[in-house]
Amino acid sequence: SSSVETFRDAVAASPMPTLGSDAEQSLPASLDAPAIHVPRPTVLRGPGGVASGFPHTPVGAVAQLAEIDQTALMGMSVQTARDVYVAWALPGGVGPDRWVITGNVSSFVSTLARSGAGTSSDVSVAPAGGQVKATDGPDWVIACVLLDVRVTVRVEARLGYGHCERMQWSDGRWQLAPGVPPARPRPIAPGSEAAVKDGWLTWTTP
Repeated sequence: SSSVETFRDAVAASPMPTLGSDAEQSLPASLDAPAIHVPRPTVLRGPGGVASGFPHTPVGAVAQLAEIDQTALMGMSVQTARDVYVAWALPGGVGPDRWVITGNVSSFVSTLARSGAGTSSDVSVAPAGGQVKATDGPDWVIACVLLDVRVTVRVEARLGYGHCERMQWSDGRWQLAPGVPPARPRPIAPGSEAAVKDGWLTWTTP
């Protein structure tokens, strides 16, 4: 109904908290920082080569988004990102070329080409934090992951990349849901005091 969509669009558009200061990005989070306990996948190669088989819970949606992002980013290949989107997006979304992850991979590849480094790079992507921004019943979640992305092209660069998606339970798995994409979290240092203040829970798996 329109009231459901109005609510979902409003929570998607609402900005993410930015309570941590820039100075706190260099401070490690305290040992008792709150954690998000994320389940492991039960299917190692699901659609599009993405690990899946997560529970029908909000944290299951966060876990699934992390696997989608890692697979889409790992090779820094625009075609891989497109393929992952097609395998995991429900109809009515932004489409593979307008998906934020595809755009980020595309700009990374073109930046590399402009720098004269070609396309050879070593990329590692690992989830460092997560949060559930909103839920609307058991089948719809705005899930957010904070990725620790490390790229080596002669020297290593490291960035904390936050990504939120509308996720919907369909056909027995969490998938990317249609609608206006959620507000983007700011780049933030994984494991920092600022990340904790911004609401990121430390990623922990059993």
